[in-house]
Amino acid sequence: MAKTDLDEFERRLHRIDKIHEAGGAFEAAGSLGRSYFDAMRPKSRRGLPLRGLALLAAGMLLFKGMMLAQVGSDEYANRVEHLAKGNMGEQIGAWVLHADPATRYVAGLLSPLIH
Repeated sequence: MAKTDLDEFERRLHRIDKIHEAGGAFEAAGSLGRSYFDAMRPKSRRGLPLRGLALLAAGMLLFKGMMLAQVGSDEYANRVEHLAKGNMGEQIGAWVLHADPATRYVAGLLSPLIH
């Protein structure tokens, strides 16, 4: 008789473990259970922070446009050319700082505000 009681007890424990693994739990009516807290858990974040990268690119574009508007296109081109003749880090900086059409457009917008 003890063996059958033990088998039944083991089956009940196994059933409870399966329910818990699936995310269920025994909760009192009206209480805040696991399902409430699972729903309130913050969602997983995206791997790549796209908004942050877009803001960084916009900030760099604004910075380049402000420099171009402040010193003028000829002087800016001379400074970038001087950077291009330097070491590897300066060459990368010259590539990043070259006056592309978007930078020229931003400089055209900022020039009346600066001068």
